[in-house]
Amino acid sequence: MAAAESPLAQLQRQFIAHLRGNPDQALQHAVDVGRLPSATGLRIYTHAYGARLREALESDHPVLAVYLGDELWESLCSGYIDAHPSRVRSLRDFGNALPAWLTESEQFRGYPRVAELARFERALLDSFDAADDPRADWAQLQATPAQHWPTLRLRLHRSVRVHRARHGSVAIWQAIKAGEPPPAHAGVDDAVEWVLWRDEDGVGQFCSLELESAAAFACCRHRGSFADLCELMAITHPVEEVPVRALQELHAWCEQGWIAQWEVPAPSSLS
Repeated sequence: MAAAESPLAQLQRQFIAHLRGNPDQALQHAVDVGRLPSATGLRIYTHAYGARLREALESDHPVLAVYLGDELWESLCSGYIDAHPSRVRSLRDFGNALPAWLTESEQFRGYPRVAELARFERALLDSFDAADDPRADWAQLQATPAQHWPTLRLRLHRSVRVHRARHGSVAIWQAIKAGEPPPAHAGVDDAVEWVLWRDEDGVGQFCSLELESAAAFACCRHRGSFADLCELMAITHPVEEVPVRALQELHAWCEQGWIAQWEVPAPSSLS
């Protein structure tokens, strides 16, 4: 038999429900103390609850807020808060579900660039907040014995994120950040891969990848080995050119700081 709810727990449940738009008449009597009328006090708390969550969303998505304008942004915030009432300790995570919600929202699902722009801003946020990590050293890779190269794999820096832009989200973001109007024809593009990361100075960075580099990077970030990378590149390049081109890609990623560690097999214990 379930334990009876304590008066305090009941009051807390009623209060949270009220903040989320489900007023309870009993609550008004329970908090009707002091000089301030209970209805007034509850309105203050209800407004503060919504305002704080809106502030959190705007802090995480400043460009999206500008792009939509005041009216649509307010509508977005209201709809998202209703659908995803805060259940996290930190407001940093409150908007995690926003990109997915935008793809399902009746009001916004017909505008995929809105969800994509939200996804880009969350990727920037996640990249910047990622845990610290070492940076791989190119000289260490060069010193790797030849017999270990085929099974070599890389571990990415924990700040690295990949954003696939199909609807001009990065161009829109860049224009608004520069104080310019977003591109008038930011329509469907060929999918462009963008890599986001935090550099050694703690500054968030991002850059696009050409199609071939994007395929190579996808191979390695999904735990493909150096041999797998070479097989992939051999599809479009003469076999004799493949090792050099593969090394060029690895060197470029290492210079950018995208690689945390070169992973090679442990030395055999057998003599």
